[in-house]
This record gives sequence, C-alpha cells and structure tokens, in this order.
Amino acid sequence: MGSRVIMPFRTDWKFIEGNYTGAEKTDYNDGHWQDLHIPHDWSIEKSFDPHMLYGGNQAYLPRWSVGWYRKHFNVKPSSPKQRVYIQFDGIHSNSEVWLNGHFVGKRPYGYVSFQYDLTPYIRWDEDNVIAVKVDNTLLPPDRWYSGAGIYRNVWLIYTDYLHVTEWGTTITTPEISPDEAKVSARIKISNHHEHTVECTIKTEILDSQGQLKGKIENRVALAGFETEEIEQKTRVIEPELWSPDNPVLYEAQTTIYCDNTEVDRYRIPFGIREVILDSQKGLLLNGSSLKLKGVCIHHDLGCLGAAYHDTAMKRRLEKLKEMGCNSIRFAHNPMAPELLDLCDHMGFLVVDEAFDKWKSLSYEHVYDEWWAKDLEAMLVRDRNHPSVFMWSVGNEVENQGQPSMLNMLEHLVAFCHEKDPTRPVTCALEPHNTPISLRDGSIEAKVEHTKLLAQRVDVLGLNYQEQWYEHYRAAMPDTLILGTETFPYYRGKDNRVKGYLPLNPWFDVANHDYVIGQFVWSGIDYLGETSYPSKGWSSGLIDTCGFRKPVSYLQQSLWSDQPVVHIAVFNEYMKSEYNPTWTMHWKSPAMEDHWTFPEYAGKLIRLVTFTNCESVELIVNEESYGERKLADYEVTLLDVRPRDEYETAHIPGAVSVPIEELAEQLSLLPADSKIVAYCRGPYCLMAVRAIELLQAHGFKARHLDKSVHDWNDFILNEVTGS
Repeated sequence: MGSRVIMPFRTDWKFIEGNYTGAEKTDYNDGHWQDLHIPHDWSIEKSFDPHMLYGGNQAYLPRWSVGWYRKHFNVKPSSPKQRVYIQFDGIHSNSEVWLNGHFVGKRPYGYVSFQYDLTPYIRWDEDNVIAVKVDNTLLPPDRWYSGAGIYRNVWLIYTDYLHVTEWGTTITTPEISPDEAKVSARIKISNHHEHTVECTIKTEILDSQGQLKGKIENRVALAGFETEEIEQKTRVIEPELWSPDNPVLYEAQTTIYCDNTEVDRYRIPFGIREVILDSQKGLLLNGSSLKLKGVCIHHDLGCLGAAYHDTAMKRRLEKLKEMGCNSIRFAHNPMAPELLDLCDHMGFLVVDEAFDKWKSLSYEHVYDEWWAKDLEAMLVRDRNHPSVFMWSVGNEVENQGQPSMLNMLEHLVAFCHEKDPTRPVTCALEPHNTPISLRDGSIEAKVEHTKLLAQRVDVLGLNYQEQWYEHYRAAMPDTLILGTETFPYYRGKDNRVKGYLPLNPWFDVANHDYVIGQFVWSGIDYLGETSYPSKGWSSGLIDTCGFRKPVSYLQQSLWSDQPVVHIAVFNEYMKSEYNPTWTMHWKSPAMEDHWTFPEYAGKLIRLVTFTNCESVELIVNEESYGERKLADYEVTLLDVRPRDEYETAHIPGAVSVPIEELAEQLSLLPADSKIVAYCRGPYCLMAVRAIELLQAHGFKARHLDKSVHDWNDFILNEVTGS
C-alpha cells in the first residue's frame, strides 16, 4: 500500500440548529449538542408547515435557518512529511469551515464536491476540532426540495508531500478498435517539498479481475512547491467495451516512487467506450445505434430526505433497470459521486447537469463569482466516469434566446469544451415561454428562435417539444435532438405544449434517427415543486418509496427487449391526490394494478394490458374474454400502443393473461407463464407496501415489499410461472 489513506469521516459529529456566536472556536462548549452521523439532512426531521415561505418548493419542511456541525478528532502522523485534506461531497448550502479556530474556506453552492488542505492548522497527535457552519437563510431557494446540512459523505485524506492531486487524473481513450485501445493518462502531481524531487511515476491499467493490461512509467523531476501535469500513454489489447448491457470497468493505478520507496498510489476506475454523434444516424455507442431510454431524477430519497444512502439509491436504479431504462439525466445539479459509481457499475448513460437557473432563484447571488469554479468542480470530478457521456450547463434558464442568455451559453459551453473536449454539451431548453409572445406565436417563429440556441450547443436539448421536432429538423437538417424532458403519458399537439394527446413521446424517438432519446419527467417522484397539502411531485413512474406505478409498465413495454405483460385497471373512483392544476399534463389516467374493487360490484370495469408481445388473452375465473393482437392496435382508443383494453364485469377471483411471445423470444418464458392477481371477498386487500429504514451505523436502508394474506389465507398478490 502507498502512503495515501482515505478514511470515512462520518461518525461522531455534533449538531445544533441556530446561529451561535463563537461556535467555530476550539474551546466552545458543544456538550449539549445533538450527536449524529453524516450524511445528515436536518430539514427532513421537521414537521410540515403549511404556512412556510416557499413551502411548495421545499415540501413544506422548514429549512430557513443556520446549522452548526462540530467534530473532535486526533491525527497521528505516519511520516514527518504528511498532508491532510478533508473532502466534502456536498453541503447545502453556503458552508463555511474552520479547523481549530482557523478559517479554512467557504462554498455557497450546495451540490458540488470540494476539498480543503487542513495541514497548516493540524495539531499532530492532539485534539482537533473542525467546525462547519451551514446557512440556509438566503432566499429564494431551489424549485425542488434541496435538504439542509452535510447531506453527503465526508472523507479525511492523508498523502505524502509528493502526491497526485485530487481529481487530478484524466483518462481518455482516443483510439479504439477490436484489436486494441490506446489509453492516455494526464496526471497532475503536486510537490510540497521546498526542493526539486526526482521520482518515478508508473501507471498500470488493470482489468476487472485485477489483471495487468497495460503499463507505462517515466522518470521526472518536479520543482519545489509546484504542480505539474504529465501525460502517459499505453494500450490495452482486445479491450472489453463498456455499455449499458456490458458495464465492464478498468482501473488506472498511478504509483509514485522516490528512491525506490512508494510515496503515493492513486486509483481511478474508467471504461473503454466510443460515443459518436452522427447527424444522420444519431447516437452510436461502440459502433452500434443506441436510443436513450431515459428518465430525469432529483437527488432526494423520499422519506429519507436529501441525505444520501447508497442502498436506497441502488434499489431505485434496479427498478429503473427493470423497466428497460438505460440512461439518466441528473436534474438539475451534480449528484453524489456514489450515484455515478452505481451508474458505471449497473450500466446507465448519464447527462451530467451543472445548474438549473443561472441568474435567477437560488444561484443568482453567486453566479458571477462561482460559475466557473462550480462547473469545473463537476467536470474534473466526473470526467472519468464512462456513464457520463454528455454535459448539460443549465435547465430552462431565464431570458432564453435573448442576447444576454446566448452570450452566457456560449461561455459555458466553451468552458466545458476546454476542460473536456471529449464530450458533447447541451442545455435543456424550455418550450418557448420567453419572450411571452412566443408561447402563442407561430411555429415558424419558434423555429427561428430555436435556431439561435441550436447553434451554440452540440445537441439540441428540448423540454416538451416533440410536436415541433420535424419542423426543427427541416430547418436544421444536421441538428440532433434530445428530449431532455418528456411527458410520461400525454404529448403536445399542433402548437400547444399541453395538448393532452395520449400518444407516448417515445414514438417521436423511435420514428426519427435524428432524435437520440428521451428523458421522462420524472422517473421517480420527489419532494417539492407542489402546493399544499401535497408535499411533492407525484406524476413520476416510480413513487417516493421506490415502488412502480401502473404507467411504468407502459414505458417498460416500449423500452424493454424482454417480454412484458402487465394488467392494470382504470378506476374512476380512485382517490385523487391533490396536485396543482399546472401539473395535470404530467398525469396519466387513474389506474391501479390490483383486483380489489368492491365499489365496482355489479358494474363493468375496464382493464388494460401493457405488452410488447404479439397477443394477449384475458381470463377471469378460467373464462376467456378474448384475445387481442398487438398488430391490430397501431392506434388504440387513446392512441397509445402497445396497450390492449378489455371491459368486463368485476367478479372476485383470479385474473390472468397468458403470454404468446414473439418467435425469437418464445424460448425465454414457459408457454403457460401468467401474471395473477387474486381476490376473495368484498373487502380483501391487495397488498401493503412498507418501507423500513434500518440505520446500522446510520448508513444502510432496507426496503420491504410484503404481500398480505386475508383471513382465509389467500395470497393476494403474486407472479407465477410453471
């Protein structure tokens, strides 16, 4: 092992809400403060306040206050030449940090990772006190629930005086063929010695099994108190290529030796893959055409708040993967680094987004001073992740298409290209609300306005504009389009964004090579962006507890290459949630996926199956209600395929749909496989969904999804197959 040591710095913190003078001082009495572990979100612990200022944005969970964190720790030097750094993966927001009473630094933006050098103020082998002030009193806030506090992980990092800087390695693969991949490693090395140091720098490329696949080493001389960048090149023979279906990773391991003694070892996972954007063919990944089957997600975890939990996030991604999802757009900020690690390992392509607005709402006060620092923080931290294939510099920003906005857009895109010339850049554009005359203006005017924006990005990212794709392409025949936000069920029509045309926006992707994908808003429900008594967005494909809704199976039937069949019931008696009227176009018809409807006794009930199979047959209590062929449903009653409707009497008992699969997929399932929902008696329950948080050391969560048996011991929810 090298001298670099990375330690979790999450336990035994103290916290108090309120602004306390002198809390940064070493001798401040924090004995009465709350003991807790990081990550921590103090806002999620509060009671809902319907009168809260900006309550709809923040789920009515009070957060307009200051919080203080303190931690005592001891550092024992392992060598006389040692540096100590602290890394915060995210503090929301306006954080200030002190060590032993010395001011270390501040960071206003709550979504970026950052690092401080603690070495000048460390008391070796004595008690040290780090103090963090978090100020959430600045208004206005984000449009969604942001949380409050040190809500992501914290790390203490020990290095030698000579070491690779954090996020200082850039791995690229400029040439890839089946025979070999050329690998370039640009490495920044800092020398904190006063004198020039001669050393050997060796970089090894290891495969997923730890086998050596490439190596290069150089002898270099580094001047005192300087940081220099070197480039090393090697090759990997017969490389395994990363893709959503084969998320194979390599590791670049850089070791520094001085006088044959290892002084630092720095590891970076990466993937070998080729992304090409072709104006006629669309997105090509490793030479093959790929459509982005994506969703947008915010960072909160429902009842867990904004505090990051890897287990809970992984379960959410597993549900998305189950649906056939292969890509995620981070909305609208950099996410926890562990989420990108999950995307690398599980196989999701990512649009990594830096900002929501620029000079309005929460970022307005800091944009001029901090935009370059915050954008660079995202770029350098995330650039080695194979999942990240595109950067986004904003979402529905103010003054869209006006000279001031176009100038800012040019600067942001150019900055991304300078720091990372290997990835395309986009900006998610709203559907023509600025100037307001465009909202009801002609399609021709919208096209001319959009051309100004398209000229300044690599891919035209559009929110809710499928009805104009063909017009844009006709005017800009070399422009690629990405649906950065799309409705989950309905679609715009003619010159209206909210046209309530029940045609899934996926078909605009599938039918046009120049449309490289869609990102459904939203993949998962989230806190905020609502009005009382609702606490959050409820029109996603998955709810805040991580359970799938019926409409998610429509998306799966469109996206998945595996056989899909799912029964849902249109329930006009379904208790509706309160939602602001402006959100209704994100809704889908009221559907439930159980068979417990006492209110329908003696009445007809409409059932629907979402499927990508050739045909489905509905059976109720062993009586067939007929077979429907998918080929006959190019356009159904609601213009949505693949979906087959049945109307039947509600009869307690069993409902099933046998599968007749496409020829090439028939062997994947038993011929008599079926999905069954059982119900007995007028008051039986279908299922109870529960979530249980087990805070083993404060870091792990477990979800429980339990079937419930009625008093006659009949199971009420199951999936069967012989």
